[in-house]
Amino acid sequence: MAKVRSRSKNQLRVSSFDRVSTWILSMLVVTCVSVAALFIIYFSRKLLITDFAVPVTPIASGGGGTGGKGGAVGGGDLEPPNAEDAAAVEESQIQDTLSALTSAVASRTAVLTDESIDVDETTQAKGDGRTPGSGGGRGGGAGGGIGSGFGPGHGGAEPRREIRFEPATLLEYAQWLDFFKIELGVLGQDNQVYYAYNLSHDKPDVRVGDPAKETRLYMNPTDSQFAALDRQLADKASIASKGQIILQFFPNEAQAILLNLEQKQAGTRKAETIRGTVFRVTHSGNNFEFSVADQTYR
Repeated sequence: MAKVRSRSKNQLRVSSFDRVSTWILSMLVVTCVSVAALFIIYFSRKLLITDFAVPVTPIASGGGGTGGKGGAVGGGDLEPPNAEDAAAVEESQIQDTLSALTSAVASRTAVLTDESIDVDETTQAKGDGRTPGSGGGRGGGAGGGIGSGFGPGHGGAEPRREIRFEPATLLEYAQWLDFFKIELGVLGQDNQVYYAYNLSHDKPDVRVGDPAKETRLYMNPTDSQFAALDRQLADKASIASKGQIILQFFPNEAQAILLNLEQKQAGTRKAETIRGTVFRVTHSGNNFEFSVADQTYR
């Protein structure tokens, strides 16, 4: 019995310290391997460059007012439209809606050639062979003004024009239109123009006109805050539902004021050298005035 006890006393055993140390070392090894794997995954994704091919499914178009024709999948190549094509599309939409209106404006000479308008002798002597335009100007700019353009026209050298005005209320905007006797015209789908005037009144006056008889310069502020204000006034006059395009029609007197200011600012430069003119509207009491804020040249 004594011999058996001696062997048991000298036998190697695993202590609690050894177990804890082994467990800690194992955890350290596992942690190091995991961190190394995460680093490898992270940097491999950073350095990996993958090209993704987005599937494109061509859809046949049936036209819809732009003159296009539907085609089968995989048809002819299409070129992306440039800025000139986009401007042409916008102009063609207006012409398609009321072709009689645009043709009447195109055949009309500039307002300063009309003898019924009282302008100075210098302007009459120079003359202005340009015709009114219908392009929508872009608003904003220095000072945060609301812009509305009316160019380029059909005369070739028509400058871009922009009006900057910051009305505090819709009523002030309507008072400006009434002061210069500017009418709003909604181009109807029935090939008629639905006019609204006396816009600062509680109920503006309305009338219907033939676009073929329209000869005034008009503005198409499609991409400025003027468009939203015009829509509100047209809705107030109950003609907004007649169409989507709302134009501003300037009487001869207002046209003469703008063109006189433009040519006076240009000085001895020829009208064809004017690239663009920015007009500013100021409001004092019951009066509104135009002035030239900026002018650029070709």
